[in-house]
Amino acid sequence: MDEVTPISDVAVSPLVSYLINIQQGMTWSMVSFLVLGNIGNVLNCFVFLQKSLRSNPCSYYLFLSSLANILALSFTISTGIYAVEQINLTSSSLIYCKLRLYIYHTLLMISRYLIVLACIDRACLSSRQAKIRNLSHIRLARIVSFGTIIFWFIGTMHIPLFTTIRSKYCVMPGVYLVIFGIYAVIFAGCIPPILMSVFSLYTLHNLHSIHLRINTTTMQRNHTMRQRDFQLNRMLTAQVIVYILTTTPYPLNTLYTAVTLSTFKSADRQIIEAFIYFITSTFLLFINPSVSFYIYYATSIAFRKELKVACNNLWQIILCKPQNQMVVTSVSSKVMPQTTPNPHGELQIRSGTSPRLLPQR
Repeated sequence: MDEVTPISDVAVSPLVSYLINIQQGMTWSMVSFLVLGNIGNVLNCFVFLQKSLRSNPCSYYLFLSSLANILALSFTISTGIYAVEQINLTSSSLIYCKLRLYIYHTLLMISRYLIVLACIDRACLSSRQAKIRNLSHIRLARIVSFGTIIFWFIGTMHIPLFTTIRSKYCVMPGVYLVIFGIYAVIFAGCIPPILMSVFSLYTLHNLHSIHLRINTTTMQRNHTMRQRDFQLNRMLTAQVIVYILTTTPYPLNTLYTAVTLSTFKSADRQIIEAFIYFITSTFLLFINPSVSFYIYYATSIAFRKELKVACNNLWQIILCKPQNQMVVTSVSSKVMPQTTPNPHGELQIRSGTSPRLLPQR
């Protein structure tokens, strides 16, 4: 939620009242982004931490992206709604004014570029060159993701340095607004969607052109692995499309606002532009980090299966762990060390029963 002059401060007219009501309704509707978005991102983290996906570099990037989304949604939307109904601290506290925009912008940039890294990982894995395929490794993913997080926390330091309070509003003054508009167009509006699109198309091309020689003994295993990778590619492709539709208008409108800052504008034009700025910089911008789980769930059968398995595991651990399983574990720990290999019999432990030695044959 960027800090701009509210449309409610302009002279009251039918158009002003109409847009105020719409903006207030859309602001309160973002509570659903906060609730459903955080629920979805928590479920994302839960799924990507499952044993079958834990060592997958793409899943690791998506896991970290979901964490960044949780922090961005929780911090930005909650403070934005509080400012509407209570006190807007950005107009009275210079430190809060600087830190709020810095924190949420940095978290969103981290989330975006982790998705870019996930697309790059899929492209590397689908390459026919072994050296490139070897780049898809969990150890490298951890190093690169850590470097990405540090880079954006340092690279966005210009925001708190130049953001200030003027006329009781938290604003980007003068030339810096133009610079920030250009920066937003390049690093949020151009680079992420271009890289996402290029590497996603490259991956799809590789998947359609590659022909693997599969041994009959490993056919089923390799088929399952390819299906899992294909499902991850579908998930990423769908998220790239949503990202382009919901995020690209923000940097373009920011640049337009900066370029036309010194242009004389009528009251109605100011009202319309302020409302459009709210749509692009607040409402649309937070759709992408809110809907990632629902995109994955709708586009990937494998993700739905992993979610079901994860929920079943959680249910067993928290609520439904059988008592007889604990008894068998306790008994077996005492019996097994005392046994020795017996060519005429074997030790058998059944759930809910005590160990018994099968009769000799």
